[in-house]
Amino acid sequence: MPNAFFVEVSGNTVRLDDIEVNHLRVIRAKKGDRLTGTDGRGGIYKFVLEGVGKHEATGTVIEKEFVERDGRTIIIAVAATKWPRLRILLEKATELGVDRIELFQGRRSVALLDGEKLSRYTAVVREAAKQSVNPYLPSVELQRNLDLSGAQNLLLDFRGKPLRELSKELATGREIRLIVGPEGGFTEEEISEISAASVKVSLGRRTLRVETAMIVALGLLNDYTERI
Repeated sequence: MPNAFFVEVSGNTVRLDDIEVNHLRVIRAKKGDRLTGTDGRGGIYKFVLEGVGKHEATGTVIEKEFVERDGRTIIIAVAATKWPRLRILLEKATELGVDRIELFQGRRSVALLDGEKLSRYTAVVREAAKQSVNPYLPSVELQRNLDLSGAQNLLLDFRGKPLRELSKELATGREIRLIVGPEGGFTEEEISEISAASVKVSLGRRTLRVETAMIVALGLLNDYTERI
């Protein structure tokens, strides 16, 4: 059962689309039930369910809260990887509060990016945001080549400086991009190209799976920035 539903709000009325209607039916929600909704843009709403139709449901807002962003943007850039691992990564990155997920084609990627599957990727993100009651819905972008512009780039590489020793100035940058390679790692040429516009950071000597590396890095970065 999701902890929140995606809603569109107009005044004190919330509307839920057909995807949310299906979930309402699964939990056997009925008129008068008190539920939680988010608009994916910072708003969290407590509402009373008024009616459930075939393709839409409505409710009345009884409490609302707007969650301000913390002033920084966290981006994860991940080389294309197999679906089971990518699904976990999308879920956990959303739960950990990233703002944007960039998927790009690495030279050693064993999976190919498929634009037709973008809706599949965003569906996973949407469900994870509902489960974690994330007030902001991360965007998902597909890139043929990794875009290194517009952010402070951190390349996960065992030869880099330990992430936990990251300087205050870097860890609190307004826009940070965490970059992780595919299952087979980056080629030396890719590492050279990315390093020219990035700082190498390490999670230790152990070889971590793609999704594990990103989860650990996001957790450390979130913890670090919350304590300073």
